[in-house]
Amino acid sequence: MTQVADPPVQRERAAVTARRLRRWVRRRRAGRGRTLSLETAYVLVLTVAMAVALAGPRLGPALWPEQPVAGPDRAVVLVLLGAGAAGLVRLLRGLGPLVLGRDELTWLLPAPVARRGLLLPALVRALTVGAVAGAVLALAGVARLAARPISGPALAGWLAVGAAAGVLLALLAVAAQRRPAGARLLDAGLPAVLLALGATALLARVQPLPVLPPVAAPPLALTVAVLGIVVALTAVAVRGLARLPDARLYEPSLTVGTYLDAAYAVEPSFVADLRERRYWRRRALRSRPLRPRRGWLVPWQQDLLVLRRRGRRVAALFAVAALPALLTTGPGWLPTAALVVGAVTAGGVTLDALRRDAAHPALLRLLGLTGRRAVAIRLIVPALLATAWSGLAMAVLSWLGDLPSGPWWALGLAFGPLAAMTAVRRAQAGRIDNSLPLVETPMGAIAPGPVMWLGNGLDVLVFAVPTLFALLVNVQPTWGWVGVQAGLSAAAVLAYVQFGADTRRPRV
Repeated sequence: MTQVADPPVQRERAAVTARRLRRWVRRRRAGRGRTLSLETAYVLVLTVAMAVALAGPRLGPALWPEQPVAGPDRAVVLVLLGAGAAGLVRLLRGLGPLVLGRDELTWLLPAPVARRGLLLPALVRALTVGAVAGAVLALAGVARLAARPISGPALAGWLAVGAAAGVLLALLAVAAQRRPAGARLLDAGLPAVLLALGATALLARVQPLPVLPPVAAPPLALTVAVLGIVVALTAVAVRGLARLPDARLYEPSLTVGTYLDAAYAVEPSFVADLRERRYWRRRALRSRPLRPRRGWLVPWQQDLLVLRRRGRRVAALFAVAALPALLTTGPGWLPTAALVVGAVTAGGVTLDALRRDAAHPALLRLLGLTGRRAVAIRLIVPALLATAWSGLAMAVLSWLGDLPSGPWWALGLAFGPLAAMTAVRRAQAGRIDNSLPLVETPMGAIAPGPVMWLGNGLDVLVFAVPTLFALLVNVQPTWGWVGVQAGLSAAAVLAYVQFGADTRRPRV
């Protein structure tokens, strides 16, 4: 009696290899132009070379100081490296990390193609990203912690250890993509790890922790052990590619495809729309009536409802309010940049509603609200969030940093409304205007549309000169400085609400 093989076994035997299929597709496309032309490669290489030549002499001493950090700053650097590793895992989890192109997702994934050969290039890409990111973190750690002078073999050894650690983190993200229970556990554990690392860094600032002395080169046994573990786990991951379900590939692939479309079309508004859709798609929608006594309170009540539903994100933002204080071990401008970015991010938690107001103006008309009045109401919650965040961040910075004594917390509170106004201006940014004429420069023609989009809202920081000057120059502020900053913030917000705020601008 003839034994009939199971359908999966028959499919695996009859499957063509993905390599042969890709080779056939490349031959069919041979006469239709190259994916990456020599001109494009030349422009990319020239851009990188010019960036290194122009910024290298200035950034070199800041990125690689003459002496390693000492004292409690060493523990802070170690904690920041751990936070960078956790951020790498979170980034890879957000991107997949195993993704396919739209053509492969549509035609090759349902076809009788060997699954392992189909997903092997995606695994190589994920491991490459992890290796590069790990090597960059290792280089940053060597620049801050390694004893001077450091030899070439020692630096290569640290880079190898960092790249291997990055590959391990990428393999962890790949394993989480295959197992939903592990993915939920990893997504829930990463914020806890980041919070523990931040608390450790703050403790190191208050009470010095015992840290390892500077090490010139990594131990050979450690390097060999890490590389051996990487090779073994990579073999296990390659073996498990054949059992990865199709459902784990569709959403990450579509997400990365949208990111690539935004980069190719130079249109970042696609990313904001995708992020909002993904957020609401993962939530169980519940209906809650909005019944204020006055119609103009409906947008404000909606912002409060969104703020309550995004409680975890708000808690995470306030948990990282100590980040400017932890970045004092780096260049002097880094804490200031972290303060501005953090306050603007905190102010933008509820501002997705501005795009909905622009897309559906009939809702505002039913409430009897004009565009200017709606923006003024939408500005209340962001102003409260940005003010609270910047005040807390400045208080921690003055407590743990090297700032002179003064009412820094009050200066942060006075700076908060400007950060909220910047967040509102950023949320109101529409599509990039590519119809503007090119600007001729000695280095070539530059399209002003993307530059203007990136700079949208940053002009508001002109009114934050007292706060930025005090942080950058390390000047002791007085209550007079706080009064000047509060007056500038109030004048800027009132002028914007009275003359500049409107929801009729083209948005996405």
